[in-house]
Amino acid sequence: MKEFIQFSIIIPAFDEEEYISESIRSVQKQQGDFDTEIIVVNNASTDKTGQIARSLGVLVVDEPRKGVGQARKTGTEMARGEYVLHIDADTHLPEDYLLQVKKRFDNDPKLVCLGGQFYFYDASPWKNILRFFSHWGLWFFSRIVSLGKIGAMGNNMTFKKNIYNKTSGFNGDLKYGEDMDMCRKLSRFGRIRLDMNLKCHVSVRRFVFDKRLFVYAVNFFKMSLFGRPYKNTLSGHK
Repeated sequence: MKEFIQFSIIIPAFDEEEYISESIRSVQKQQGDFDTEIIVVNNASTDKTGQIARSLGVLVVDEPRKGVGQARKTGTEMARGEYVLHIDADTHLPEDYLLQVKKRFDNDPKLVCLGGQFYFYDASPWKNILRFFSHWGLWFFSRIVSLGKIGAMGNNMTFKKNIYNKTSGFNGDLKYGEDMDMCRKLSRFGRIRLDMNLKCHVSVRRFVFDKRLFVYAVNFFKMSLFGRPYKNTLSGHK
């Protein structure tokens, strides 16, 4: 067992057999001489998510209690790294992502939590244009409306484990907004930063134009302003 780990990468996964392998491989291809661990939290999956992840040589933890808040909590509590990076099962990281993250933490001693901008790898150009404007809206809310208390999103969110240990941790009851809730807790101890030059790629599947997108939007505004979600369930949605 490694004595010192710099990065623990946590991937919550519920029925993600279609996406999980590429997400894991993007982490395994990271540049830099870092000691890392990859923890996939198999969140009550009914498909081959756990089997696929194990075949790629990563640690798989079975979490029977459904919900991304509980999955992130379980993974973080097991993490041994100095920094904990949360991504989603469809996140693809550029090969220099960890190098960029470490550089930003080294250059800002007050930084406790860092997130970046995401791009869609499977969307039409016009949806990526809409994404561009919505993400700058997120930046505005993170800097102005929430007074810097939110910003990082669960598809690429890194924080210091020793600071996390000073908080009550992820709220296992939240099925949405667990990342913003965690940012608020971490903000008591330092700076939360949404860096638009730090980039990753995700699937567009969560951003379809239906009722779920409305729930996402309203939840975001309520979490930004009041620290609680409008709706805590997204039925049938990963």
